[in-house]
Formats: sequence, C-alpha cells, structure tokens
Amino acid sequence: MKRIIIALGVIAVLAVGIMTVMNMTDEGSVATADGAGPSVPQAEVEKHAMNDFHYAKDIPDAVNCPSGLPAKKGSVVRCTAVFGKESKTMEVSADDIDGDQVTLGYGLLENP
Repeated sequence: MKRIIIALGVIAVLAVGIMTVMNMTDEGSVATADGAGPSVPQAEVEKHAMNDFHYAKDIPDAVNCPSGLPAKKGSVVRCTAVFGKESKTMEVSADDIDGDQVTLGYGLLENP
C-alpha cells in the first residue's frame, strides 16, 4: 500500500510538470522599499533580478514584472525572465526584512 501511495505522489508531481530552480547569490540581493505600502518598486525588482540572478552561469537578457514587491516577508511576485529566445517564469521573493531593506530571493519555474 505504501508503494502505491508513493507512486501516486510521484506521478502527481510529474503530472504537474513544474519544478522550481532556486539560485541565490551568497549574500542575497538587498533592495530598498518605499511608499505607503511599503514595497520595492517594480523597476528596482527588475533591475536586481537581471543583475543578481544567475541561471546556469547565464544572466537574463531582460526581466519584466507586473508590479513591485510588497515589503512583507514571504511576499512573491512572478516575473518573466528572458534568456536568449527562451522565456521563463521567475519568482522574486521577500526573504527577509530589516527596516526598509528587503533581501530578495530568486527562483525559476520551468518544465522538467
């Protein structure tokens, strides 16, 4: 019975077909939040994602986010990262908050 449950779990994961590839810089990327929200502005999220995220020793040619990132630990914004002719969904997260300083984390969602 255990084997059937494990097999079903594996099948469910494979059926979803999405995995997250995390790649953070050693010290993290730190951005400054501002505004009434407060949040890290969209342009700053995109700039840090382009400059600080490295995937297979490649940096994105462009990163486009629909909004800024709320300065609340655990907040996530899904962006589009372009690597050559390939686009991938990138998640930028607020991993830590210290005053108006937000430590950003990055991950890619991609089909295996």
